Amino acid sequence: MSVSYEVSINADKKDFTNNSEVVYKPTTEENNKFDKSFHSLKPENEIVPKDSGYLYITAFIADLLGFVAGIGFAWTSPVLPKLQGPDNPLSEPIDASQASIIASILCVGAAFGPFIFGYAADKIGRKKTLILTALPMMVSLGILAYTDQVKLYYLARILYGMGDGGVFTVLTMYTGEITQDHNRGKFCCIMGIFIALGLLFPFSIGPLLSVKLFCLSSIVPLLIFLAIFPILAPETPGYLVTRGNIDQAEAALVKLRSKSKNEVKPELNEIIELIESEKNEKGGIVFLFRSRAPRKAFMIAGGLMIIQQVSGINAVTGFLENIFLATGSSIPPQIATTLIGVIQVFTVFITSSLIDKLGRKMLLLSSALGLAVSLTLLGLYFFLSKHQFAFVTYIWWLPIVSLIFYIICFNFGVGPVSWAMVSELFPSNVKSSATAMVSATNFGVSFLITMAFPLISEMLGMAQSFWLFGVCCILGAVFILLIVPETKGKTAAEIQQMLNK
Repeated sequence: MSVSYEVSINADKKDFTNNSEVVYKPTTEENNKFDKSFHSLKPENEIVPKDSGYLYITAFIADLLGFVAGIGFAWTSPVLPKLQGPDNPLSEPIDASQASIIASILCVGAAFGPFIFGYAADKIGRKKTLILTALPMMVSLGILAYTDQVKLYYLARILYGMGDGGVFTVLTMYTGEITQDHNRGKFCCIMGIFIALGLLFPFSIGPLLSVKLFCLSSIVPLLIFLAIFPILAPETPGYLVTRGNIDQAEAALVKLRSKSKNEVKPELNEIIELIESEKNEKGGIVFLFRSRAPRKAFMIAGGLMIIQQVSGINAVTGFLENIFLATGSSIPPQIATTLIGVIQVFTVFITSSLIDKLGRKMLLLSSALGLAVSLTLLGLYFFLSKHQFAFVTYIWWLPIVSLIFYIICFNFGVGPVSWAMVSELFPSNVKSSATAMVSATNFGVSFLITMAFPLISEMLGMAQSFWLFGVCCILGAVFILLIVPETKGKTAAEIQQMLNK
């Protein structure tokens, strides 16, 4: 049985710490009428605990896996041009179909990884499973650094994908289980910052290095993770309680909250009560689809994952340099892609500070609409360029601005916020199975999109390809508006009650 527990300390409960700060008061559907012009963001003397330095350190070290996972998705941007040019480390240059397979086959492994590592997370724990996810990525990078056979590239990318799928599944669970209601969204977005940094690494460093050195340098964060995480990081308190290790769960809470045993007792007792209340309920995939709340949660989470991928993010990032070359822009592709990577990191950082203030739904909706606008403009440029309109030379800046706006919008909501919601929508007794299935859905759709993008762009043209992604984003905005609930400031129990309605 998978356990994820988040605790909220409200103003009407006893304050168990003197180390506290005043934050905004979360709004609810009942008291938030949108008639006070964002007055709900103002502090209203609700006391919640400060986040401990130990929690930040633990999250940062764990998120190194997210950094390497991000590298995997953007790895093709600097590498594919080299595999098709004179610096090719393979025995012969690759063709368009081989490039498409190398870019997309990672998602095949990523679709299976969640089930393998999700199962392991329930059997051996979140901490040990996170350590295991580093191994296939390390082996993959080693193969990519030294092989000269394209078939081994396929194998290596599948292995990398398995690790990626495991990271997105188990790291999401781990982050949700070591945090609390008041900071869960923020720490899930911090995970997104590390992923964005991982995407930036190939854009900025990849073009400067040979394929071999680039792959070997990507192993360094994994070595740091493996050296520190097993010693420093605790197992999640919720998982320890399910195994009957109450003393170890208490010790983990003492570290994560930087409090005494007496101060963490209330949180520990609530975790124990939650686990006890779920013992009579079966978990797993059967319960996921038979019960209303988990079934609705899966529909919402799965829908958000599909929206995330049909926005074209992996197609855009994986072929970013090729897209810039196709625009004929005077800006070197390396500089343009690096700039976009920096903006991506900055945007996720801003999102991490807004997600628990503005709420999930507002960020998701504005993100989807912004993506539609940026893709429409990007498609317009390629359409005008293809038909050789004279004034197109005066709008050479449009694809750069459109892609920057695209990256900002994606990382403002659809990217990191979708994963934050996955960490909080499911009850603990189905969280492992549900997260694995949601992650597999994400990577399955990602595989189809990444595989099809080069072919669609050749058949329909770049403009029509981007317009197609834009239409998908508009449909996604409708889904978010009508189906996705607001979970800001709500406890796990409140979220389940809302989904049961």
